[in-house]
Amino acid sequence: MICCGCPTKSSNNAFGADKAKQESIERYYFVKGMTCGGCVFGVKAALKRAGIEKSQILDVDWRTPDPDNKIGHAKVKYSKDEYKGTDTDCKIVKEIRNNPGYIAYWDNKNADPCGLEKKTN
Repeated sequence: MICCGCPTKSSNNAFGADKAKQESIERYYFVKGMTCGGCVFGVKAALKRAGIEKSQILDVDWRTPDPDNKIGHAKVKYSKDEYKGTDTDCKIVKEIRNNPGYIAYWDNKNADPCGLEKKTN
């Protein structure tokens, strides 16, 4: 007899799936300079050049969070093993800065976290 409240092998797999979700990190990058769908294409291409797989790109949108100031965003998902903190973040920011030429950052209080704008001015 199988009791409905007892864990079964299939329910343990569900717990494993929850654990896998917890072992991922989602990062939100602000991208200043985005004004259209073409901008989205350029940012996605920069993410791919930075080594981000298509399945890791959760969202890229020029309409949020602040289209009036030309600030869009990119949302990326990493496994804990892939994400190396500022090194990973700056790799993304540098690719977006190089081409399509936008300023990217992850903290609203610091629009130049990798020091790229200081070097070019």
